[in-house]
Amino acid sequence: MPDERGPIDWDALRSVERVFRDRLDGLVTDVTYAPSAIDPVELQITLALGFDGDSCRFDIQWWLNHGYKYHYTESDLEFRFGWEIRPSYPDKHFHSPENPAEHRESCITHEEPELVTLAVIKCWWDALEADDPSLLNSRENPP
Repeated sequence: MPDERGPIDWDALRSVERVFRDRLDGLVTDVTYAPSAIDPVELQITLALGFDGDSCRFDIQWWLNHGYKYHYTESDLEFRFGWEIRPSYPDKHFHSPENPAEHRESCITHEEPELVTLAVIKCWWDALEADDPSLLNSRENPP
């Protein structure tokens, strides 16, 4: 599967970082390109706010040919928005906090890094404000 997606899209990761910084300026506490900024595989963005505490992290990947992963983690909660072309589940899918192994249809239909990032932030923020993680995938094609 990774060969079909192609290499990591460095420009997309930089765009994602910019959107997080522009939209959540005071909440971004750390940005890491793992394993290094020279040859990144993943962008890790730590925020000073979460559902259960004062910290959470988004681990983000974008590939040149197609696909992305926004994996959210904090102490007792995780979810993921993703785009992969596979016959066994929806291309654009959501892994809920209730069942991270399940592939539900995602409410996000965009494919551009900036729009997908805005959509992920909007879904997260709305659910966070309501203090209800079950709302994460309930929007209609955000942002």
